[in-house]
Amino acid sequence: MPLILLFYGFGSDPSQFSALTDLPSLGSDHGYLVTVPHAQGSEWQFSGNGTDAIFVSRLVNKIESTYCVDTTRAFAAGFSAGAAFTIIYACTHQGQIAAIGTVAVEFQLGCSRPLSIMAFHGTKDPLVPYQNGAIGLSLPGVKVRGTQLNMTDWAQLDNCQSKPRKKRIGTQVTLQSWTGCTKGTRVILYSIVGGGHSWPGANPKKSVGLTTQQINATDEILGFFSHS
Repeated sequence: MPLILLFYGFGSDPSQFSALTDLPSLGSDHGYLVTVPHAQGSEWQFSGNGTDAIFVSRLVNKIESTYCVDTTRAFAAGFSAGAAFTIIYACTHQGQIAAIGTVAVEFQLGCSRPLSIMAFHGTKDPLVPYQNGAIGLSLPGVKVRGTQLNMTDWAQLDNCQSKPRKKRIGTQVTLQSWTGCTKGTRVILYSIVGGGHSWPGANPKKSVGLTTQQINATDEILGFFSHS
């Protein structure tokens, strides 16, 4: 069976994040083995070779030696700090991770070979801004590289066409997909218009700022992985 590594955001934990996203349950229904690791410290270490990355690699090896796992179909997904760790880990272990899904963070953090990505980001995210050059609460004093530029970085890495196809989904969501990418790779962005720092489709009471029920990030990520 395929494997999904799911990484939670700042201040969360595996139990809370599993309940928020429902990805372990829904992933199991779709034939995935989903694991939600716990950071070795209080939060994720942003290193592809640090103690968290070493722990995750050992965990994957243990899972693969215990269960019947398709080693060509290991995926990673995460939210916020967990999304940053998802990217860092995947870029450091590109022979291991087939595709990634990220929510609220999509910086290209060191990948050197094409990698499929599905990203989600609210245009009014107060913690990790969508706009280029803006400063968010999670990185005081640091002007971020905006979401559109980040996704252009991924499109260039995957040798896609420079301009994406755009489609409006309901009143709150815009879908952008880059075509002509390296065979087997895809670059997709869901922008939540007016959305905050949240997992699309999750309980609004557990989100920072506006979220949306017009799409569900868990469903979309599972569909994305099934075709990766």
